[in-house]
Amino acid sequence: MYSLYSWGSPFESDGIYSFDPVCLSIQAYLRLSKADWCLYRTNSTDISPSRCLPTLIYQGSAVESGFWPIAQFLKQEGHDLDAGLDPEQLAQSIAYISMIQDGFGDALLFSWYSVSENFAGAVRPQLAKLFGFPLSLVIPTQLKSHAEKRLKVEGITSESADSSEASTRADTLRNKLPRIYLLAKEGFNRHADKSAHPIYEQAKKYLSVLSKKLDKKQYFFGNTPTTLDAVVYGYLVLVIRVELPQNTLKAIIESDYPNLIGLCNRIHEQLVTPTTISEQSLVAGLAGAMKHAISSYFTVVSHPPQEVKNDPQRAAKVRSVVGASFAFLGYVIYNGILSAPAPKAISQASTLAFESTGDVLSVIKNV
Repeated sequence: MYSLYSWGSPFESDGIYSFDPVCLSIQAYLRLSKADWCLYRTNSTDISPSRCLPTLIYQGSAVESGFWPIAQFLKQEGHDLDAGLDPEQLAQSIAYISMIQDGFGDALLFSWYSVSENFAGAVRPQLAKLFGFPLSLVIPTQLKSHAEKRLKVEGITSESADSSEASTRADTLRNKLPRIYLLAKEGFNRHADKSAHPIYEQAKKYLSVLSKKLDKKQYFFGNTPTTLDAVVYGYLVLVIRVELPQNTLKAIIESDYPNLIGLCNRIHEQLVTPTTISEQSLVAGLAGAMKHAISSYFTVVSHPPQEVKNDPQRAAKVRSVVGASFAFLGYVIYNGILSAPAPKAISQASTLAFESTGDVLSVIKNV
């Protein structure tokens, strides 16, 4: 049996078993391929040698991390959703997957983390519930920071039109503001309308290409699901089935691409609920280590010939050890050691590489 370690989910009541589209994609692959597996929900990347989730464990050791390495391993093990595709169709599949992961993935990140109303009103509260205290104070904000850094690299800013001079002034002001204000700022801006942002026009191009490829078929390459179907489901289900105050992407899909809605619903309805196991978070591990250290520190070694005496400084020792433990935990949190890396774009299969999403669109333009 395979064990998949995946980021957890605050949406399990809706049949969504991770908040991360990459984890959802590989979960869908495992479920569609009928592999024998169980899902380990974790809030820590310690299990992964590469510090990346999802991670697949087989026969007691980690074999692969990330979408493509796991998918390739499963294919070698005989769980190949693409077994019926010819080389040309395989190349097309990789091109479409690259487009959805890199192109549409940016639009998903923007919708979740850069639209203030969505992050403050839905995303942050849901993630806070998932991670629990004290991680709820740190990880949602770090995820937002990682998402915005990725979008910035791609040239995507939170404003649809913003001069460089105004951006510089805003960055200067931000550096002078107290951290407590920055944490609360999203609440003040929760009605900032970003529905006209250019990234949504870009998302329409990707969705249009996918919709044209799917057409009226059950799945992208015929009557059976493939890797492409699993990936598209992993991304679209977080748009279609997660409620956001300002869900522009959902409105676009429902209005213009109903066949993609049908695909997502078809896959969702046939997926069997996985066997799930909750793993301890890193904080739980630290708490256990503290408890062990404290109990070991005050273990009295019995010597039969001697009488065990009460230690008059016992209370002071307890206070010092507990204080040091909490100081250590505060240091860990403050310095971001307890971090949740944002979903990273996984390098594509070596058979086909693309420099940019634009290259992908050019490859599949006439498909």
